[in-house]
Amino acid sequence: MKFLENEKLIELTGQLSEATLGQSHRIINGRIEAYTMKRAGNDKKFAHTLGQKFIADLEEQQQLLHDLTQVAASQRAADTSLLRKAKTKKKRSNSATSFLEAISKKKPKSGRARSQSVDITLHTNKHTLGDISELATRRLMTDLILTLNASFPDYDFSNAKPQQFEKLGLARVQRGISERLSELATLRKLDATGKLPNSSSNVDLVVEIFSALDSVVSLKECDIYSFEDESFLDESDHLWSFHYFFVNKSLRRLVFFTCSEHIDVRDEDASEETEPEIMMPSEFQMLENSEFDYSNTQGDAVFSGTGMSVPLYSTI
Repeated sequence: MKFLENEKLIELTGQLSEATLGQSHRIINGRIEAYTMKRAGNDKKFAHTLGQKFIADLEEQQQLLHDLTQVAASQRAADTSLLRKAKTKKKRSNSATSFLEAISKKKPKSGRARSQSVDITLHTNKHTLGDISELATRRLMTDLILTLNASFPDYDFSNAKPQQFEKLGLARVQRGISERLSELATLRKLDATGKLPNSSSNVDLVVEIFSALDSVVSLKECDIYSFEDESFLDESDHLWSFHYFFVNKSLRRLVFFTCSEHIDVRDEDASEETEPEIMMPSEFQMLENSEFDYSNTQGDAVFSGTGMSVPLYSTI
């Protein structure tokens, strides 16, 4: 994966970096990055290693499904045998009739339920990302993981699962981004008086973003995927996030748009006014070795030499 420099995307990333929402302590951080899907050097080695890991996971899953199928078949055989024995005993003993009839009615249902659960499990290779047993799907997932590693170099996404990626429609993605960035877009359009200017040249931020995306990857020809994982974000002050991949396979190019909002707790603490500490006199002041002395010009009681503990009050 090679990073593609694009002036418009760099400009938009600047607008989305440490963007404070008004007077609040909510801050938006976003990046829009373009990459080529051509692999070279370390990417090829990593992709090969990741591909082997996918295959090993598939083989392990297939073995597990095989074992489950065998267990289900054995259970059905045991149920059938039990029914046959029940029918034989029914002819010999009328006293067990009701009990044996209950078994004959319930056991087939159990067998069918088990076989259905196995059938459902057999299709777990298929996700909205595609069938992970197919080479094209594994290659796509590798490209997405390579992009995540490039964008977040402090984290390793090698263990990301297919179910963490979801294929989405363009309309849904546009609606989600607009909802998240509408407040910031409005603030960007406000003039110095705090009112929306009449000038039509002040383009909406969200419109700019999608225009830039379209110029790089042609949105109508893209497959769009989202990634769901917040483990690499600070959950203590995290409010929301999204991570979208706009993939144009014909151009061998993708754009990664990641954005999140958090509360700047440190800034909030620093901005709070610190109330001056008020020192309140204690109701009783314990003084050792003291005696009354009213010679103080302020009229306060001064003590020396008695060893008593008495209340201290002003004589004014």
